[in-house]
Amino acid sequence: MAVFTAAEAVNMALRIEETGEVFYKTVAGKVQDPAVKAVMEDLAVQERRHYNAFMKLSGYVSEPPSHSQQEWEEYAQYLQVAVDNAIFAGPDKALALAESVADPKEALRMALGFEKDTLLFYYDLREMMREADRPVVNEIIREEKAHVRRLAGLLGGARGQA
Repeated sequence: MAVFTAAEAVNMALRIEETGEVFYKTVAGKVQDPAVKAVMEDLAVQERRHYNAFMKLSGYVSEPPSHSQQEWEEYAQYLQVAVDNAIFAGPDKALALAESVADPKEALRMALGFEKDTLLFYYDLREMMREADRPVVNEIIREEKAHVRRLAGLLGGARGQA
């Protein structure tokens, strides 16, 4: 039973990308390590690019079908669980977490956690969508995986230097 449409997934992705941009910009302003600062600034730019790309995608996805009461209840429950368990539930939470960053390794760990949570959300979301709408979420996942690989590589390098 499809609960989400690709249009709804893209709208959620837009909010996630906005939140990531706030986090990365704030952390970039706090960290002293030039390499980590540069990565955070670049990730903020990429989050904005993703936001713009997802805005364009929103014109190509199908309209949501009418939902039964049960589907809407499942939809609301899933969203609540996803939001409650997200590392960043919104720009305010992202800002507060970014403000608490004490060192570059912590910044990298938080960023990696955000990207992993985002991927898990998109994987779960994709499973709840109609087959025809899944390619939109697959594209979102592909973009976010690049962030995870990059941050994991940097964090692995930072561990090796410790």
